[in-house]
Amino acid sequence: MYIKRIELKNFRNYKELDINLCKGVNIFYGQNAQGKTNIIESIYIASTGKSHRTQKDMELIRWNSENAKIKIEYQKEKDESIEIYLSKGIKKQIKKNGVRLFKIGELIGNLNTVIFSPDHMKIIKDGPVERRRFIDIILSQVKPGYYYNLVQYLRTLEQRNNLLNEAKMNSSILKTIDIWNEQLADFGAKIIKARHEFICNICCIAADTHNRISNEKEKLNVKYHPSVEYCNNSEKEIKESFIKALENCIRIDMKRSLTHKGPHRDDILLFINGTEVKTYSSQGQQRTALLSLKISELKYIKEETGELPVLLLDDVFSELDRERQKYLIEFIKDMQTIITCTNVEYLENFMVDETKIIKVEGGMIVT
Repeated sequence: MYIKRIELKNFRNYKELDINLCKGVNIFYGQNAQGKTNIIESIYIASTGKSHRTQKDMELIRWNSENAKIKIEYQKEKDESIEIYLSKGIKKQIKKNGVRLFKIGELIGNLNTVIFSPDHMKIIKDGPVERRRFIDIILSQVKPGYYYNLVQYLRTLEQRNNLLNEAKMNSSILKTIDIWNEQLADFGAKIIKARHEFICNICCIAADTHNRISNEKEKLNVKYHPSVEYCNNSEKEIKESFIKALENCIRIDMKRSLTHKGPHRDDILLFINGTEVKTYSSQGQQRTALLSLKISELKYIKEETGELPVLLLDDVFSELDRERQKYLIEFIKDMQTIITCTNVEYLENFMVDETKIIKVEGGMIVT
C-alpha cells in the first residue's frame, strides 16, 4: 500500500496543493508553522475520518474560505481514492472512488496508517484515555466490526448514564436498567475480548522490539488492565462478568449518575524490568517504550492485513537519539514513509534508494 498523490484545496494554510509521492521515503522540510504537519494531518483524516490535532472540522478550513477538500489517491490492490469535503455549517462528506460513504466505519480500514509524533508521549505519560485511543485506532483499522461495536457501546453508555440521572427524580425508571445492562455488556464484551487478544499479541512484539533497542538491557511488558474482572477470554464469560459488575456497582452509579465499570474505564500498563514506565522510568526509557509500541503497531497491522501501512513521522527524528533513529530507519526501508522535519541534513544518512525531498514554505511547495 502506498499513496500516489495528495490534492488539497483550502485546507489549513494551503490554498491549493497537488503533489505526487514516491513509494519510498518522502521528506517535507522547512521552518516551523509553514504547513508540513498539515500534509500529514490530511493523510490521517483520509485514513480515519478524524484529525489527530483537533476535534473541530471547521478549524481545518482555510481562513476566509467556506469549504475545503482533501483527496488522496493510493495504490492498494488497485488504484483507489478517498475524498473528504468540509463545508461550514454542513456535515463533512466522504467519498471512496467517487462513491459517497455515510459512516466513518465504512472509511476506516481502507487506507491504513501509523502516525508517530512527539505528542504521542501522551500515550506513556498521560491518563488512560490516550492509551485507550491508541488501542481503538489500531483495532478499528484491522478488525471489521470493532469500530461499530465501539460506537454502539458509547451510545448505550450515554443512554444508561442518562437513565441513572433521571432515576434521581423518578426511581421507578430503574425497572428498565436491566435492558441497558444487557445491551452495554453485549457490545462491551466484544470490545474487551478484542482488546485482550490485541494486547496479548502486541505484548510479545513490543517486548522483542524493546529488547533489541535497549541492547538486551531492558524487558518491556505490556499488560491489559480491564475494569471488569473475568476468568477467561470467552465473549460469554466476559458478558456475564460485566453484567454482574454493573449490578454490584448500581449504588455508586446511581449516586454519581455514571457507569463505573466497562471498556470506557480500561487501561494499558507498561513495565520496564518490572517497574511501571509512566511513574518511575526516565525520559529516555519512556521514549524507547513509545518507539517499541509504535513499531509493534506497524508489525501488528502487517500481520493482520498482510500489508504494511503508510508510516507518518511528524518531526520525530529530532526527538530520538542516534541509536533509536537507526532502529526506526530499518522499518522505513520496507514501507512508504512520510517525514516532516526542519532540517533535512541530519537525515541524509538514513535516506533509502527511492527518496523524495520537498521544501515547504508558507503553505506552498518550493521547487
